[in-house]
Amino acid sequence: MTKTHRKAASSAEDAFHRHYAAIWGEERWQNSLYQALLQPTRYACVLNRYTPLTKSAEVIKDESVDIRALDLPFYNDDMVPNVFVRYQKADLTQDVKSNVPSDTPFPTPEPSINKLLSHWNLDAASVLVASLMNIQPGHNVLDLCAAPGGKSVALSQRIWPHLHQDPSELKQKTFAKVSTRTGHLHSNEVDGARFKRLAENLKVYMPKIVVDSAQVNAFRVDGAKSNADYGFRVRTNAGTVGYDKVLVDAPCSSERHIIHAQAKASASGRFAEDMANWRPGSSKRLAATQIDLLMTGLKAATTDGTVIYATCSIEPTENDNVVEKVLAQVEKERKKGSKWNVKVGLNAGNGDKALEEELEKHWAEKTKYGWIVLPDHPSAERWGPLFFAVLTKGFD
Repeated sequence: MTKTHRKAASSAEDAFHRHYAAIWGEERWQNSLYQALLQPTRYACVLNRYTPLTKSAEVIKDESVDIRALDLPFYNDDMVPNVFVRYQKADLTQDVKSNVPSDTPFPTPEPSINKLLSHWNLDAASVLVASLMNIQPGHNVLDLCAAPGGKSVALSQRIWPHLHQDPSELKQKTFAKVSTRTGHLHSNEVDGARFKRLAENLKVYMPKIVVDSAQVNAFRVDGAKSNADYGFRVRTNAGTVGYDKVLVDAPCSSERHIIHAQAKASASGRFAEDMANWRPGSSKRLAATQIDLLMTGLKAATTDGTVIYATCSIEPTENDNVVEKVLAQVEKERKKGSKWNVKVGLNAGNGDKALEEELEKHWAEKTKYGWIVLPDHPSAERWGPLFFAVLTKGFD
């Protein structure tokens, strides 16, 4: 890197810090949020219910750490837990458990006795969003920006309880529903290489019967294009229908990735390309795509369907501002004769006091239209970052 390039990269890094300090406050950015983002990403582990859980649990077993089930909203008692997190082991002289998160990574997945992979490791904030979708057996689900597939795996866990390898009350309840409504999971990725990886992952995590019947399917559609929603429909004997649940986990600035890349590069006296190329205006270009993706997700949803918009960005331009502009766009289309509307918030926009209190205490802080999980949250769990907003599609 030339002296000129080094100076430009240094200026970009300074601008990066000034920009986010202005958003989050100088004191919080420098002393709390930036330091938390700088820490190693912490992962949770989703055991694949389509494998025997006891066998999969053996894969993640580690006596050097304390492994606990993750407490999630909407986590029903009719199934045994399948999401786990790690904490440092407490001193043997203490009677209480440690609440210090462990950075020890979960092991890589292994094939189970039915050849499906045992688990997927991802940020617990992503599992939280999957939980908040409150997917029910037989639902039709669209994961609009799905690669590499971890969130699709998390979303799939409640669609086909009758195919779970372990007994549960929910499994018994759904046997009678199998013949009438079997559910679908459509996972989309526009990039060729990422689409290929997504399709391969779906095959090694999902039961063969739902893959062969195309109930699980990988799509390669540019969701940001006009009328892209026509490429997303569930075909049934009675015709095509929309999705009960749609996740739009949109491509974003991913500031934590930039911070980690820069920390690694600076350790050897270099500048990370991602940091050197960062510009304050980048979010505006991304937001235009995010708006189109969210509109596609809403159009693809059925009436009363739930759409969750999410990003791993800490930039309001890509979060609340996107939701605000989409709401304005929906109103504009309604003035032209469109009959569908959107309500923002939990419980179809009516709110849920108990759930909101739980989110605020254990997970996230409220924003104008949604919530943001940040690694400096007072719970000290270090999840995120992840912004999410819950939208419900209505019809006049």
